[in-house]
Amino acid sequence: MAPADALTLGRIDRQLDPEPLAVESGWCVMPDGVVKVQALTPMPGVSAEMVDWWFDWHPREPARYRAWHPGAHVTNAIVEPARSGAKAHWGAVHYPVEVLGDEEIRARIEFVAPVELGFSTNALEEPGVATVVCGRVADMKIRVRHTVMSHVWLEDGRGGTLLRSHFWCGAIVRPDLPGALGDAAGRLLNRPAVRRRALPADLGPSLSRHCVEEFSNLAEILPGLFAEYGPHARA
Repeated sequence: MAPADALTLGRIDRQLDPEPLAVESGWCVMPDGVVKVQALTPMPGVSAEMVDWWFDWHPREPARYRAWHPGAHVTNAIVEPARSGAKAHWGAVHYPVEVLGDEEIRARIEFVAPVELGFSTNALEEPGVATVVCGRVADMKIRVRHTVMSHVWLEDGRGGTLLRSHFWCGAIVRPDLPGALGDAAGRLLNRPAVRRRALPADLGPSLSRHCVEEFSNLAEILPGLFAEYGPHARA
């Protein structure tokens, strides 16, 4: 897609608006070197309750993560939130291992409340918004945080949801160094020239394809898993 049609991080709240975006699914390299990926995935029969349950349930057993995207998802682990939030996954840290393109990725995803990434404080109260799952992604091989990830589920009016997935890859580069040292290194590295040299050339198409594949598969399996293992399942 053309960079002019990409949703910038400063306009993240636009994800909550049910009106169509200029481009719902595509990828590009922004003028500042950020690789932008956005994808729309229909998830009929999938509710907000199912999604919130899934993001707390699946990282607790590697087989659950592998079922999400067989062949691409390898394993996952979770560090529990330091304190409970409105959503069970807020404050949790996941450590997924997955194949993206031809490379095995070892990531860290810090899940946070939407307001921490720039959403309005009432994001979950917007008409038509089912739920929001978002966080900051890091590369565990080089110990660098780099990407903002945001998934917004919108009610589809038929008992299911439409998922808007957005990634701003390279937007928040910061090494895992303590305090002021990490902040200073982040200011040095978080620049267009560094992003253009550091981000893989195939990141946009690879991440786009991976995102649509995994959430399309999740749309197929989640209602059944929730019925069998969710909080309302019969013992």
